[in-house]
Formats: sequence, structure tokens, C-alpha cells
Amino acid sequence: MEDIAVVGIANLFPGSTQPDQFWQQLLAKKDNRTTISATELDAQPTAYYGKKGESDKFYCMSGGYIRDFIFNADPFSASGLDSGYLDQLDALNKWALYVTEQALQDAGYWGAPQLQQCGVILGNLSFPTQSSNHLFLPLYHHVVEQALQQLSADNFKLANFTQAKAVPAENGLIAGYPSALLAKAAGLGGSHFSLDAACASSCYSVKLACDYLYTGKADMMLAGAVSAADSLFVNMGFSIFQAFPGNNNHAPFDKASQGLFAAQGAGMMVLKRHRDALRDGDKIHAIIKGGALSNDGKGEFVLSPNSKGQILAYQRAYDDAQVSPRDVDYIECHATGTPKGDKVELSSMESFFSRYDNKPLLGSAKSNLGHLLTAAGMPGMCKAIWALNEGIIPATISLQNPISSKLGYFTAAQIPTETTPWPCKANIPTAGVSVFGFGGSNAHLILQPGNTPFVAKAQQVKAREPLAIIGMDCLVGSVKNLAQFKELMDCEGNLFTELPAQRWLGMEKNANLLATLNLQGAPKGAYVDSFDIDFLRFKIPPNERDCLIPQQLMMMKVADNAAKDAGLRVGSNVAVLVAMGVELDLHQYRGRVNLATQIAQSLQEQGIHLTHSSNRNSSPLPSKV
Repeated sequence: MEDIAVVGIANLFPGSTQPDQFWQQLLAKKDNRTTISATELDAQPTAYYGKKGESDKFYCMSGGYIRDFIFNADPFSASGLDSGYLDQLDALNKWALYVTEQALQDAGYWGAPQLQQCGVILGNLSFPTQSSNHLFLPLYHHVVEQALQQLSADNFKLANFTQAKAVPAENGLIAGYPSALLAKAAGLGGSHFSLDAACASSCYSVKLACDYLYTGKADMMLAGAVSAADSLFVNMGFSIFQAFPGNNNHAPFDKASQGLFAAQGAGMMVLKRHRDALRDGDKIHAIIKGGALSNDGKGEFVLSPNSKGQILAYQRAYDDAQVSPRDVDYIECHATGTPKGDKVELSSMESFFSRYDNKPLLGSAKSNLGHLLTAAGMPGMCKAIWALNEGIIPATISLQNPISSKLGYFTAAQIPTETTPWPCKANIPTAGVSVFGFGGSNAHLILQPGNTPFVAKAQQVKAREPLAIIGMDCLVGSVKNLAQFKELMDCEGNLFTELPAQRWLGMEKNANLLATLNLQGAPKGAYVDSFDIDFLRFKIPPNERDCLIPQQLMMMKVADNAAKDAGLRVGSNVAVLVAMGVELDLHQYRGRVNLATQIAQSLQEQGIHLTHSSNRNSSPLPSKV
């Protein structure tokens, strides 16, 4: 495929707001991981800190956090977006706006007419944010407070650990809205969308943006990612997976490392076809020679990495780039510091690069910043680009006792712990960047320096062909399959019903609550009341205590049925693209977790003590003492 030029770069990482600043910190072996504060958690950390395995507690207080960042809305005034409105948006949007504007400024295209042919792809985690919580937490707070008032006294007040803030409703549009906002704020006329490929999202966005340029669907693309999810939600989740280091020891490729440190941040790149960048006299940071995406397919477990999928990404990437794996000098690895993940990644590289008798140097910036989740590849790409151009490779810090690959092909000798000259194996320095995500999403990109000579590649773009729909399924309201859907269409009926009773969870009986929320009822709709799913087929343990997300289960069911209808074979080369918003019920988790500390503090402050009464009919809240 045609080479793609990186003509603009911006970052907002823990400890740095500019790529040059980040590079200098890498050279200085700076560790920007810190202890979480109430600002990042939106609550007192000590109230939720506990032991490994303890319910509703997180057991790691360290991570990479964005601090002292001041958002400036002035650059976006020409877009018609009100500065007061932008100031009320979540950090998710502010950080993405900042790196978008900075990347376009770096490229020299901020406010330029060429942006009418520019699109944006943003990697973004579909998790609650601090501001989206403030839209939903008052609801849970109000319900519980009223229940406690009925049990104690009308003037009982429930302590509010998270002070509710008035925020725009758009803060509840977590998944797709940020990319739409970037397009409007920057005046982009091309396609825009957000994607969530878990920790591989950043390189997924870059690879897909390259495809837009390859096919001529765009003349310029913005590609990047942001990691700005609610820290309590993230920390609780990784504690449930026991992905944090129990000994607080984290270092990629280190034998003592027991897990990862989560981090926040954002990054953005401006991409153009190489020949167009040369024609327009653009500053070229680097050349993307090619890249590839893959998925593990049916593996051991959805959270377990799989060498098969990783090796497939390598092979596809070097084929796409028309670069020999023998010529790769350095790999910026995913290397999160989790024991299994790092071992599998080393094993994958051993299996692949040993075929070509090549031992590239390896490294990871995660020991400098932590794991930026959806944005994990942005520091890696930035580090690799600066290293290519400067001719040196920064150290992988905190590495004391390196692991080796399974057969000993990769050892400590390939992981520099001091700044090292670039070991060029061919005429042009070449680096690879890997990212791997939950569910087996893999991506690998091949980069060369900005001064790489232009070589006209044979154009491989195929003429667009019409697409055929060969498999379908649906689940809409009470309609369970395509046959029922056809019957509905034939009789010109509809599926509109009242909201199922279990959706209300008793709220419809609480007149005070309905009045407070200005609700008289829910509108009729095509509500899905129930559906069946084969848990064993999808390797989901049928644990009644698990609170599974209905829309994800429903999507798995219809996708599986569509694949069966199409007669797809196991292991075939099939992409899976699912359009899905954030399930707003996720906010209930924080609402529930907050309650234990809220209730305990409230009772103490208002002089109420609990008794251990054996009478189940007695009130759990006796009168005040």
C-alpha cells in the first residue's frame, strides 16, 4: 500500500503536554506514575482502598494521572461552540479537543480549508466518566435517601461523597459524541467516528485512518485515542480481574512484576499520503509503511492473550508494508507488566522473528506512564517516532530482572535499560509498534523516519464492488427472529408496549421520586422484555451473582445467528464491527459502591446507631440516641 506521512503529533500524557517534553522525560528516565488523589477518584481514595480480592475495593493506589491541565476553549470560538458549554464537558472531551487542536497546529492546518477533506477516528473507552456519573448518581442518592427517611426521620440526609454537579446532558453521550464534537470544533468535513477496541484502540484508529487515505475517501485524517474513564470504575474493574500488582511492583518484562498500573491521557496524529505531504511541503515526523489488525478468534478465554492472533498481526503488517521482518531494528511493545501478557508477547515475537533470524531491540513506555488503556499506543508511537529521528532508543526503566522468551531467543540483551544508539540493520531505520486488547484485538504498525526517501509503490487500490448481505438476524422488542419480523411487516403492525415492570424497579410506586425527576411515566416503545442465550456456547460462566450487560449479550446472540445464517466457517478471515452505545446501567455500579460509605457516615453524623435485632420485622434503623 501507499506510504502514509505523519505530519502532526500532539499528546497529553501524565507529566507532559507536548511530544518534545515527553521525549526529554524518556531520556531522563522519568517515572510519571503517582498516587491517586481525591481529584482523580472524585472521592476519598482511603474509603475504597482495600485488600486484593476484597469486594467493592481496589488494592492499587498508583497510576498515571493527568494533573494541572488547564483547558482553554478560545481556539474553538470560530466553530460556534460556546466556551461556557465546553468548560462544562468532561475531561474526555477536553483532552480530546486539546490534542486535536495541538496536532493540527503542529501540522499547520488549524482552521485551514483543507480540513473539509479531513476526517477523524478516535479510540475511546466505553466506560462511565466523572461527569456522566454526575448525571446519574443523584437518582440513586435520592431513592436511597427517601427510603432511609421512611425508616428513621423525615429530615434524614444521606451524605454525598461525590458532590453532584450541574453538567450538560451531552456528558452522558460517552461513546460516539466526542468524535462528533472534534469534527465540529475543528471544522472537519470528512467522516468521523469513535471506536473501542479496548487497549488496541489507538493503533486501530491509525490503521483505519490509513485505509481512508489509501482508498481516496479522505485526503487528510486525524487519528488518535483518549483514556479518561472514571478512575473508580477502572480501578475497581482491574481489581476484580486482579490485574494490578499485589506487591506494587510494576515493570514491563520484569520477573517481579505482577500487574499493570492504569493511566490517563490522550494523543492525536495528522496523517496524509506521503506523496501529498511532499507536494504540499509538510513537515513529516515519520512514515507509516504499513500495518495490520487481527483477532485471536476462539482462544482460551476472552481476557487471555493468544500468540496465534498476535503473530497473524505481525505477518499481515509486514506483508502490507512490503518490509522484511529481517530489517526491523526496534519494537515498541505492548508489555503491560502482567506476567502472562508479557510472556505471551515475548513468545509471539520469538515465534515470528526467529523465522527471519532477527532479534530487534525491545522496549515499553508503560514503566514511565502506566497503561493508557484505549490510548496505550499513543505513547508508544510517539516514542518510536522520536527514537527513529533522533537515532537513539530510551531505556525501559524500572527493569531489574528481565524475563526471557520461552526458548531463550529474546533475553535481557534485547531490552535496553540505558539510552542506546539506534542499531540500523538496513539502509532505513525501521520500528514496529504493537498493541493488544481484551478480547484478542491485535494491531501492529511499521514506522520509518520522516526523512525516508519517497518510493512510488504500485497502486493496489481495487475498484469498489457492491456488497452482498449473506446473513442476517434481529431481535427487536418482542420479535425474536427474522421470520417474526417479516410477519410484523406483512401485517403492518408495531411493537409498542408499556415499559416492562421490572425496568422500573419499583420507581413507579414512589410519587415523591417521580415528582422530583419530573416524570409521569415512561413512553411506549419496542422494549425487549426477555431473550434466551446459550451461556456455554459463548463461554460465559452461568453465575447468578454476575450482573451481565443485556445489550452485549443480545448483540452476541444476533451476531452469532447472522454468522450461522451466512454459513461462516470457524477461523475464516472475518471482521466484526458492532455499533453500540454505552449501557447507561453501568453507572449503577458506582451508585451502589458509594452507598456503603455514604450510609455509614450519614448514620454517624446524625446520631443513629444500628442494633443487631433478631426480629426481622423490626426496623433496621431505631430512633436517634
